Amino acid sequence: MQRIEITTKPNGAGRNWLEVGHFETDTLDRKQWVKKNVPHQDSKLTVDRQYSARGETIDWIVIIPDNYPFTLVKVTYDRLNPKELEVLWSPDETPESESETPREDKIKRAFELAADNEELTNLLKELLST
Repeated sequence: MQRIEITTKPNGAGRNWLEVGHFETDTLDRKQWVKKNVPHQDSKLTVDRQYSARGETIDWIVIIPDNYPFTLVKVTYDRLNPKELEVLWSPDETPESESETPREDKIKRAFELAADNEELTNLLKELLST
């Protein structure tokens, strides 16, 4: 599960909000955003929203399950930039592969530290083989 904390401004100039959906590529090879839902109405997401004292901003905490199929974006609307999308989380990102690299580094470091101790090296090999 991944936790995302973000602040949005729902009203006025430079307003922004969160949407859930996915990108589709059209026949001209352009990426188009397709909105499916809003985070606080999606039953698969755990969402906590807190409005500021005057209601000018919303502080979001969104917990996304590992197998969530949609992308979470922050949509910014302004007169100068009619619709700008910032991807906050995407199922295409593979946190598992990122977490494997530090694990491999830790294993390598453990063997480096145990290099002078044959008993400890054997124990590490035995633990990692299971």
